[in-house]
Amino acid sequence: MIYKKLKLLVTWAVFLFLSVLIFEFFHECGHGLGSRLEGYHVSTGFNRVGDVGKRPSDPDFRLNKMIQGRFNLSDIFGPLINWIFAIIFTVIFFKQRTANRVALLLGSGAAINALMRLFPIIMFFISALLGQFVLEDEVALGLSTIRGLKFPMLYTNLKIFATTQPSLFLSEPKIYFWPVISLIISVACFILTYHRLKQLIRYQMISWISQWLFMIMPLLVWPITFIVTDKLDNFIRVNW
Repeated sequence: MIYKKLKLLVTWAVFLFLSVLIFEFFHECGHGLGSRLEGYHVSTGFNRVGDVGKRPSDPDFRLNKMIQGRFNLSDIFGPLINWIFAIIFTVIFFKQRTANRVALLLGSGAAINALMRLFPIIMFFISALLGQFVLEDEVALGLSTIRGLKFPMLYTNLKIFATTQPSLFLSEPKIYFWPVISLIISVACFILTYHRLKQLIRYQMISWISQWLFMIMPLLVWPITFIVTDKLDNFIRVNW
């Protein structure tokens, strides 16, 4: 019985780890494809978008990066990929009847894609409550509504405005529209996925300790995957 519990936990952890790697890459590729369709070139990896031919370790990695400040394919394609995968995996996962490998694979895909938008959006709202402005993909879609700023704008210049005048951004209601949409999709998929997960594992994970360990596994795996994706980001780049 202990062996089966351990095997289930290890399998779940491995699938979560692989899901982060795969869908982080897909997310960044979404930004790259969107940029290419918009008519400009960028480089993407596992974590950050930068100038063509540049790596995050380069001092001029984002020297020429432009913020469009409007609804555009470059900004929306990244979150859109996560929303689509989160919804699809959640729907298919709900049809599973046992906690086998297929179910765990689907569950990890649904949970990770939801968390990939849930984490940054929650950080955005927490920072906003603290009077700080954090630029996330969904936030960038509504920047054109802010008075006094002219877009497109260099990323470095926008950072200066965001640091010195955060209230300029946070006081505009329309800037919260896409973050709220992303939050609703992510929370819905995550809650539904975890509700089903709890139903599937309750017979294998009888004790509350093992159940909680299973449920918080994404939080345990995420720091490791962050280190790995940060390293890979410097070595694996796609120029669009």
